[in-house]
Parts: sequence; structure tokens; C-alpha cells
Amino acid sequence: MPQKRLLLLLSAVLLLLATGIIVWCSDERSSAIGSVFGAAGAILAVVWFSAGLYYQSRQLAEQRQQFSENFKQLREDNRRNALLLVKDILVRAEERALKWNPALCTLNDLTGHYLGGTAEWPVIVKSTDTQAVLQAGKRWITLTEGPAKLLMSGIKSAAEAYFRAVGEENIDYSRKPEEFVFIYGQTPWKLPFFAEYAGTAVLLAEMMVRMEPARAAIELAYWAAMLKAARHGDIGDIFREDKIMEDIRKHQEAGYPMPEIAKDLLT
Repeated sequence: MPQKRLLLLLSAVLLLLATGIIVWCSDERSSAIGSVFGAAGAILAVVWFSAGLYYQSRQLAEQRQQFSENFKQLREDNRRNALLLVKDILVRAEERALKWNPALCTLNDLTGHYLGGTAEWPVIVKSTDTQAVLQAGKRWITLTEGPAKLLMSGIKSAAEAYFRAVGEENIDYSRKPEEFVFIYGQTPWKLPFFAEYAGTAVLLAEMMVRMEPARAAIELAYWAAMLKAARHGDIGDIFREDKIMEDIRKHQEAGYPMPEIAKDLLT
């Protein structure tokens, strides 16, 4: 604080000189000299005022630096906590996916099962036999689509938790899980815990996105078969027919292939 000591020293010298003038000089000389010192005092007041502003600005700068450091530490703490949450979400997603299809030993098997499951598609999409479509659709959902959706949903939830914790912007959280992983997966794969799922998730998300028209047709065929079974009294009246009909119309408007079992529902 050398500047502050200098200001104090100048102030003390000014006061001593002023006192000396008052004590030892005549009234006329002391009046003239007093005017000079009065002007010097005014200047000194300006100097003190400027010095005060300078010290305040330095304090504000130090506070800003401290705030910045605290903010960085807070973000780092949030990042660590988010990654711990991420680990828990991903582990539970993996457990659910493997439990859904007991034939899966590890998630690495899921991409192979997904491609192998396409063997059910011709029956689901082309058949008009209600029971055949239901059985093939159940196998597809149980062995393939179900585990894949569970994994994609878990990865999306984990990524969303991390992105929100670190303040990541320009993220569309309304996208379907597989689309979300396909679009925003480049950042998470570089992070701890996410990296363990990158190999399976990248391939699976891309397959699901590119196969969206066929997957939508399969899902629609399954619900159409369920509706027909309900109409025939095989499983009872447990579905909202208007909702299924709305799905059929949206599917048609999207230009997706219409499964055979749903075509006569439009008439």
C-alpha cells in the first residue's frame, strides 16, 4: 500500500505547514500563504477522491476475479456431481436393457440382435393375419426394439443431466432419444462413463434413425393388429380406437410405408 502511505504523508505535511504558518507568521502573510494552502488542500481532496475511486476499482476487479474463480469452481463441482449422476443413470439403463432381453449377455450384443431382428419385418409389415403380426411384433419389441429404446432413453437422460449442469445451450431436448443421441452424441462420448457406451450407442442410434420409416410401420402394424383383435373380441375393448386411427393418418401423411394390416382401417 505505498500509494496510500504517500497520501497520508502529504496530508500530514500539509497540516503541519498550515499549523506553522498560523503560529509563526504575521496575519497578512499567513492570510496569503493560507490561501495557497487552501488551494493545495482542495487539490489534495481531489487527489484523495481520485485515490478512493482507484482503490474501489481495484477492489471491484479483485472481487470480479474472485467471483470468476468461485464460478469456475462451482461449475467444476457441478460437472463432477453431474458425472456421478450420469454414471448411475447409465448403469441403470444398461441393467434395464439387458433384463428386457435375457438373451443379451452384454450391450455389445445389442447391435447384432437389432440387425437380426429385422427378419421379423416382412411378417409384421406384409401380413394381414392378426395373430401372426402380433406374435412377430411381440418378438421384435421384446428382443430388439425394447432394449434399444431403453438404452437410448437412458443415454439421453444422462446427457441431458450433464448438459443442464454445465449450462450447455442450443440443445433440443424434445427430440426422440435415438435422434438426440445421434445428433448430440459427439460431446458425451469424450466424457467419463459415456465413453464406455459409445461403440454400441453410435451404431445403434444411427441404425434406429435411418430405419425410422420401417420402425414406424412396424409399430403401427402392431397397434393395428391389437385394434383388430379387440374388435373381434379376442382381447376385449381396451384401446382408444380414435388414437390409433389418428396415428394411421399421421403415418400416411408422413409418407411412410403403410403396413398391410392397417390399410383396410382407413376405409
